[in-house]
Amino acid sequence: MATREELYAVLVSLAGDTLLLPNAAVAEVVSSERLQRPADAPAWLAGMLLYNSKPIPAVWFEVLNGSERPETTRRTRAAVMQTFSGRVRAGQYAVICQGYPHLVTLNRTALRKEPLVSTDHDELVLTRLSIANTNALIPNLEAIEARLAQAEIAAASVG
Repeated sequence: MATREELYAVLVSLAGDTLLLPNAAVAEVVSSERLQRPADAPAWLAGMLLYNSKPIPAVWFEVLNGSERPETTRRTRAAVMQTFSGRVRAGQYAVICQGYPHLVTLNRTALRKEPLVSTDHDELVLTRLSIANTNALIPNLEAIEARLAQAEIAAASVG
């Protein structure tokens, strides 16, 4: 059982980086094989993923944060996220990741603040941390949801 000094979180491996997410934000991890990518989608939108019989948007966080789109492998998965802002119509979205996320219990003594890297976009990366021997970034989930909402509005105006 976590104490007041502990926090449950999830480490999500990306191609060349790691996200640190609140445990409550990650609903499930599913296969990314059935992604349907719209022709006019922004580069960071991996596509639409059928989840619980409804399409949800899936993002490449690496591309949102200024890196190249990673190659998909047999380990590529989709971490289904609960929205916090309510701005994404589906109420959920997915972050494309490499392999299965790892649950971690954090406390202040295990964390060390790290500087942002030169390619980080300030509006998308809240901070970087070192957790034992793992470096991870805490993304701005509200900013991701805002980007998804903007893409939905743009797609609706075109369609």
